Amino acid sequence: MHSTPAANAKNTSVSGLIRNKMAQTLSQFLIVVAFLTVAGAESKCPVGWSYFGGSCYYLGSAGANFSTAKSACTDVDSELVSISSPEENTFVKSLLKDNEAAGAWFGLVFTQDGLNFEWDNVDRSIPISFTDWADSNIEININLPDDQDRYKKIQCASFSKQHDWAWESKPCDESADMKYVCKRCASEQVCTSRTCFRLLCEKTVHFVAKRHCKDVGGSLATIRSEGESKAIKNLLDQVSFSHDEWGQGGSDVWLAGSDEDSEGIWYWDINGQQETISADGFTDWRTGEPNDAGSGENCMAMSAGDWKWNDIRCRSLKFILCEIPDLNAITG
Repeated sequence: MHSTPAANAKNTSVSGLIRNKMAQTLSQFLIVVAFLTVAGAESKCPVGWSYFGGSCYYLGSAGANFSTAKSACTDVDSELVSISSPEENTFVKSLLKDNEAAGAWFGLVFTQDGLNFEWDNVDRSIPISFTDWADSNIEININLPDDQDRYKKIQCASFSKQHDWAWESKPCDESADMKYVCKRCASEQVCTSRTCFRLLCEKTVHFVAKRHCKDVGGSLATIRSEGESKAIKNLLDQVSFSHDEWGQGGSDVWLAGSDEDSEGIWYWDINGQQETISADGFTDWRTGEPNDAGSGENCMAMSAGDWKWNDIRCRSLKFILCEIPDLNAITG
């Protein structure tokens, strides 16, 4: 049976309508997905902050010198931004585009001997792994043998609108038309039926990690089941912190486990309350661990890669995983 030209035209018309409807539906779906993605990212940061790579960024108002900018960031539990990659640098520049300010401070300063730059944060040993100085700017500004007074004043770095937001050095006390960019940890978190877990993007020793978790209404994390372990590992695999060491073997994460009181007797230290980790309960040690290698490995961490448990020295610098029963009560 052969179809007529009229029937073919009708079928073509119907097919076209179906294709148009499908395209319209797909377009609406993609818009919803994009909205949810942005909303999900922004929900990790306070109102007015922007999310990127596991951190939150805030563009402060104009009229601040370096010291004022640093204090303003500290007042909102953050620090002047440190830049660790071209991608992060591009993101921060995007916050500054179409901005009326002449520049914006970030967290790079001269060392005390005045011969080099370093990040002005708690851990000054973090290497400067990326730079974006305006052409010849750094040489022009700091190599001034005939102008020592100016040399001493030029101590801080900023994004420069004049140089398309590339970096330049400026006197730290300059404030005219100068804004600043703050950076803080985002709320990378996951909840299970028992509790919620929040990952902090800073690195510190075990006893300080315990204090930080307590400050946000929780304690260092305890893991009680295979389900909780899988949920946490999935969170850690998805995180993309802009921190230099995340994902490069230095990404171990502190847990609440310890055997400081008696070698080999492991317990959860929940803000000072001890609960023995039973051999009959859930454990997830790496093969051959805990081994107290070289003695003094008395604190528990999830090790990067497979995220299994390992005993390590308590004064090592690791990221922080907090257990917070009520995320709505988070104070920081």
